[in-house]
Amino acid sequence: MITSYQFVKFKEDSFVEFHRTLSEQNTVSCFDFEDSIIDFKQNDTNRYKSDYREKVIKLITKNKTKILKSWIGFRINEYGDNRYQDDIEALNKLNEMKFRVLFLANVTTPETLEKFFNENQNLNFEELIPIIESNEAFGNLEEIIKFKHPKFKNVVFGHCDYNLSCDIFPFIHQDNPRYWFWVQKFEKLCSENNKGFVNSIYLNLNHSLHFKLMLKNTSRFFDNWGQITLNTQQSTDAFNFKDTDLINVRELNLLDDMNITEYANKIVKLFEKYNPDGRGYTIMPDTKIFICPQEYLAAKRFISG
Repeated sequence: MITSYQFVKFKEDSFVEFHRTLSEQNTVSCFDFEDSIIDFKQNDTNRYKSDYREKVIKLITKNKTKILKSWIGFRINEYGDNRYQDDIEALNKLNEMKFRVLFLANVTTPETLEKFFNENQNLNFEELIPIIESNEAFGNLEEIIKFKHPKFKNVVFGHCDYNLSCDIFPFIHQDNPRYWFWVQKFEKLCSENNKGFVNSIYLNLNHSLHFKLMLKNTSRFFDNWGQITLNTQQSTDAFNFKDTDLINVRELNLLDDMNITEYANKIVKLFEKYNPDGRGYTIMPDTKIFICPQEYLAAKRFISG
């Protein structure tokens, strides 16, 4: 069984029905307070994030008697970050509601988890899932996963930020065998410490068979796990997935015949053309694959040398 955590867009008019549909597919509706926005324009970006946070809280408050409360989740900023406290204050406004999950960004040590639990005992949530998304966190992975708390049951891999942290370019995604070496390390430690695993996002949103192939690969390591999803089709595919399914599709070659410099220039050009404000992901029109903001930053860094 796969539990999906779908990061949803702001849908004020249709949210209640949309949320119920997701919960019927074992999918948690998650809001990202960071909203995957790059700080291109510091003042405008801060205002946008603040506005988005307030809109989410108002939306959920307005519909709290109609929604299945335990199927709501949030991604909050890194502990100690300048926006972390804003996220906590926003969640405190929903103190009468029970959340299914809180994703805590960039947890690098078990001490961070201990501080978070001690300082937020008033928040009514079922589970905290730390995001492993940096080289430092990966180096401390064994100590983090060994940490014990009744609300710490799973760990999630944030592979885009991890690539950026390790100065890797082009990014290693699920089509690269090296990705599965990373997952294998999670498998060992999660098994030894009775923790579950939540797999990273899959950016090829428009090719369902490739997403299912990624699920098939993950099923080699885990019987039951979680999957971050970016749209309803991915959540539906995860809900209906069976590890016995035969999937006849080849892995994607994102580079095609381009060299790395050409590929980096392509990413920068397309990201800035179709997403000039740096809000979330943008899509390659030819391959229909999403470019994450982290790989855009890595491509710029690669070009600048």
